[in-house]
This record gives sequence, C-alpha cells and structure tokens, in this order.
Amino acid sequence: MTEIVIMSFGYKYGFTDEVNMLYDVRCFENPYYVESLKPFSGETKQVYDYVFSDEQAKLFFDEIIGGLKVLLNRFIERERDSFTVAFGCTGGRHRSVAFALRTYNHLKEAGYNVTLYHRDCEKAENK
Repeated sequence: MTEIVIMSFGYKYGFTDEVNMLYDVRCFENPYYVESLKPFSGETKQVYDYVFSDEQAKLFFDEIIGGLKVLLNRFIERERDSFTVAFGCTGGRHRSVAFALRTYNHLKEAGYNVTLYHRDCEKAENK
C-alpha cells in the first residue's frame, strides 16, 4: 500500500528535496507577526483558523487537493511505495503546519494511508 507522507518545513532551516510535490505557502498572512498567535503552532485552532480565514488560502487548498488526488491515485495504481507532499513557510511553525494538517485530515478522511510529519515545528518553537 502506498504510504503518503504530508510534511511541513521551514525554508530558513534548509530546503527539502526528498518530495514529490512541494508547495510554498509563504505568500499567505503570517501568524508570526500577530503577538497573540506567535507562540502557537499551526496545529492550534487559533493559528489554523487565522491561516484559513484568508479566502485565497482556502482556494489554494482546494486547488491543491483536486490535483493531488489525481496524482495520488496514479501512484497508488502503479503500486509505488510512497508519495511525499511538503508545505514550506519561513519558519515551519505556522502556515506550513496548518496547510499540512488540513491536507492530512482531508486525505485521512478520504481513506488514504497517510502520515503527518512537522520537520521544523520544534526548532521554530525556541526562536
């Protein structure tokens, strides 16, 4: 069964190239600059809701999911071992984590074999 890995990362900790699809979400509003949100990650409701309060973020997510399902189904049909989707933002704590979590939840609910990995969330926590 094809394992689908959804990961978040921060560009300031280095680019990740071991992925099949990479999405840069630095263009969306950054919760880092909101004092009440800064200490929390994109896994918290406040930050997650802030990221997706932007209609463009929701539209982008919908576009990602549509194309991603086509690719995933082709990889699964061909019995590939894995498929990795990465979301990157500046620090890897807010926007990329929210997008990765939303993608993970959507694919999990759709019945895909999916895991979630936040590469840099802990690093960013201490900055």
